[in-house]
Amino acid sequence: MKIPFLLKLAIEIIVFVVGLALVLAFARTWQIQHNAAQRVFLEGTVPLSLPDGFYNGKVSEEGSHWLGKKFNAADETGINVFYDGPDRQNERYSFAVRQAKGLLDKETDVLQLDYNIKGNPWWLRPVIDEIVLIGPGHYFGKLEVRIIPGFPFGLTYFELKK
Repeated sequence: MKIPFLLKLAIEIIVFVVGLALVLAFARTWQIQHNAAQRVFLEGTVPLSLPDGFYNGKVSEEGSHWLGKKFNAADETGINVFYDGPDRQNERYSFAVRQAKGLLDKETDVLQLDYNIKGNPWWLRPVIDEIVLIGPGHYFGKLEVRIIPGFPFGLTYFELKK
């Protein structure tokens, strides 16, 4: 059976876009893993107790409405806090907290902030933040995405300060 021209073209475009996305994801992960910030991340430790309360967040990209993360150590959970206008904050995108080995840094103990929980949108569920303690009340984190099983992708670094 002959495939119609437009269907064949659509399939080729989809394959090209997916392939390009994978190449860019692998390139970004290589860039993240060979960044000077990677040394800071690898020198961090897992804290003796889970973070609790609000931590101010800082990401290298400008113009972020993300203010930080609020942790509940007793429940091993947390939520992101965003700026939504003058005197307005919004909490969204919950996560579960657990100690584990790093997805990309398999020899490193980290706290994983896992967004694969009920109530989060489908597009957020593959995300894992990993954080390590680099000073009193000061965490350094890496945002990663699990799209292909066994091949997480690194996207960026961030900081959290009490």
